[in-house]
Amino acid sequence: MGDALHQMTAEYNPAEDRILFRVNTVEKTEYRVWLTRRLVRQIWGVAVQNFAAEPDVKEQERPQVKKAVLSMQHQEAVQGADFSQKHQKPDKAAAETEQPLLAINAELGKTEQGAIRLSFHTSAGRSINLNLNDEMLHAVCHILQQAADKAGWDLKLAIGDAARVITPTPAQLH
Repeated sequence: MGDALHQMTAEYNPAEDRILFRVNTVEKTEYRVWLTRRLVRQIWGVAVQNFAAEPDVKEQERPQVKKAVLSMQHQEAVQGADFSQKHQKPDKAAAETEQPLLAINAELGKTEQGAIRLSFHTSAGRSINLNLNDEMLHAVCHILQQAADKAGWDLKLAIGDAARVITPTPAQLH
């Protein structure tokens, strides 16, 4: 996929017991991939490892502090994204995904330019590669978390420990 990303959505389909992950590009081409529970769990694990490798997290010595920093970074990234828009109708589906492809494996790595590459490998022998930045990977995790929760898959997906995030309270004036 060579076009820049425009929109990503994930929606649980009960008849398939899968999540339909859809990506629209700026050129209004849509890529559709089915994600299973097993694959969502796999993606989640490598995404959290990627977030934990960031210097701000890695330099923390105490595990509780690492989890709190992870959670704060995730919350900040998700707050900066716009999840309010409905999935826009594409001009065309990518030829290889006219029908959604079943992803059987996923990989997360870095490109030579330093972007994060999320690759879906399908049962049809094709790969769909998404070049993301950190905020976009956080957004992917957020929409997958929402879809998995809606599916009732009981994956307990979380980044860090939101309960440990301490929000500053404004000082009171007397």
